[in-house]
Amino acid sequence: MQDIQKFLSDVQKIKKHDRADNGGHYDGKRVCKQVVKLFENNNRGSGELPRALTFYWMNNYILSSPDITNEPTEENLSRLTAMQSFLDGDDQNLDILNDDDWSNIKDSVDAEAEDIPLDTLQNMMSIILEKGRL
Repeated sequence: MQDIQKFLSDVQKIKKHDRADNGGHYDGKRVCKQVVKLFENNNRGSGELPRALTFYWMNNYILSSPDITNEPTEENLSRLTAMQSFLDGDDQNLDILNDDDWSNIKDSVDAEAEDIPLDTLQNMMSIILEKGRL
């Protein structure tokens, strides 16, 4: 859980710096791109899976947002945080993920399985199975 708190803290810093570095003008799309980089850097040991998950998150929640200038919303950030929990092998706080999210996660894990360390892959598959998403 501490890793999630650090991730959320880092996201808040990104938001704060974006506003400060741009004369008080906040750009949600720019912030989300930085959040994606943070997520991918935090999960380098999982092959291309983090990139696949952030691609899905950006396209399905951020770029399709009716108010992209104020992204990430609390809800959309919670989705990414749930994906982070999943990658960490934590099966808690995943309730925000819907059927489409789980379908994408499962397909992405399947596609990237050969580049994911075996113990990490086993944890991920256990969570997918436990959540009835196989």
